[in-house]
Amino acid sequence: MGTPMTLPDVAALVQAAPVTSLLAFLAGDHAAAIARIWPSPHEDFLALPAPRRHAAAMLLARGDIPSSEVAALAMRARRAEIAEAVFGGEAPAGLMRAVSRMGEVLWRAEDYARFLRLFAEEEACLLIRHTKVLDPAALARIEALPPPLRQPAILGCLGADEAAMADIVAAWAMALRIRGAAAAPAIAQRFGRAASAAALFEMARQEMQPQAFCAECPSPDLLAPFEAVRSLDALSMIAHEFRNCLREFVADIASGRMAVHVWRGEGGPAAVALRRDPGGWRLAEARGVGNADLADAPLRAIIKAVEGAGVRTGESWNWLYRRIEDRACEAAPLPLPDEVSDWRRALFLGNYWD
Repeated sequence: MGTPMTLPDVAALVQAAPVTSLLAFLAGDHAAAIARIWPSPHEDFLALPAPRRHAAAMLLARGDIPSSEVAALAMRARRAEIAEAVFGGEAPAGLMRAVSRMGEVLWRAEDYARFLRLFAEEEACLLIRHTKVLDPAALARIEALPPPLRQPAILGCLGADEAAMADIVAAWAMALRIRGAAAAPAIAQRFGRAASAAALFEMARQEMQPQAFCAECPSPDLLAPFEAVRSLDALSMIAHEFRNCLREFVADIASGRMAVHVWRGEGGPAAVALRRDPGGWRLAEARGVGNADLADAPLRAIIKAVEGAGVRTGESWNWLYRRIEDRACEAAPLPLPDEVSDWRRALFLGNYWD
């Protein structure tokens, strides 16, 4: 006779199993799914050791394991079997020991996913094993570091200081840009010998310094729809067209510290200024006629094109270097502009004179 019309309502009632306040506190987003397996008052689940409760939540977060199997694994399986099920295959050694340091309250599904992703990486796995108190914030700090910098000594120097973490990551990226990717192992090894935050930032300051002075660094060739401005007459015409102050930068352009292009793609035109510092060429400005802000689409197109030509975007070498130097001297570092997480602000456009 077919599927009864009342079945969806019955299923909805089953899904809406009662959740006690204690389970809601301990399990958070997982409470409803756990209540369907271990009905109120959830004694069997609450009696489990914390690592097995975390394992149950991770198994449920996978979404491909039957409820009966989740219950059997969490309540009766050996630790190795649980680790294999949680990891979805052969698990690295020490996974359940790490889970035992996750505390009593269950994590969000995305935090568990981050844990499993990081535990699969050799450097991060070693760090996690050395972390005494494992929580989502600790994992976020590990994930913020590039893999070569995921070392106990480096993380110990930085602690929970997110701004310091961001600065060392930026200094690492700048050092690699100046010295080349082949220098990464040596730089990471040196950073790993730091005994204090000040020592770490002094190392970073030294690695950011170019090894050769006055090295030739011609401005990059930007293809159409870019037009290079290579003469005083052309610069005067562009300054008139865009009604801006580019004419004031003659000395910098003539000396090779600055390059100006006009971008005439869709959503343009835009006057584009590149600035050369010890870290190479950087996108310093991109504006429309009358210094108008560009819409998102043309600005993103310009960013993609200049990055493809080897031009970096973001903070200038000078501002980053001064901040790293302050940290090395244990002085208060220069503050970052507000809301640097915003992609436009993170470009640091408009810094001509640094």
